[in-house]
Amino acid sequence: MTTSLALDNTNWDLKLDSSGNIEVISDKQATLQDVSSAIQTWIGEIWYDLQQGLPYDRGILGNQNEIPIFCSLAREAGLKVPGVADVQIFPNQLNSKRQLNGYVVVQFEDGEVQRVGF
Repeated sequence: MTTSLALDNTNWDLKLDSSGNIEVISDKQATLQDVSSAIQTWIGEIWYDLQQGLPYDRGILGNQNEIPIFCSLAREAGLKVPGVADVQIFPNQLNSKRQLNGYVVVQFEDGEVQRVGF
C-alpha cells in the first residue's frame, strides 16, 4: 500500500485536514499524486536520490518541438512509481513562459485506469 503526504494540487504545498493536521493519503490516490510529483521533479532535486527527476535545465521545455522529449522522459518517470503498469502523457501547449501542464492517464497493476494533472 502506497502512503504519502497530501499535497494541494493548486500550489503543491502540504494539505491540512479539517483539524489542521497534515493530511495523509494512501492507495491509488497516493500513487496518482506520486506520478504527478515524479513528472514535476527536477533531476537532482531529491537529496536522497539525485538521479530521480527530469532534466528541465537541459531545455526540454525550450519550444513546442521539445514536448515529445518531455513526454518520453515523463512517461519513464511515471513508470518508476510502484503500483503503476502504464502511463500516457497528454500535454497542453507550451505557454509563453515555457510552462507546460496537462494530464497523465495512469493504469494501475490491477488494470484500473485513472487520470491526474501535472
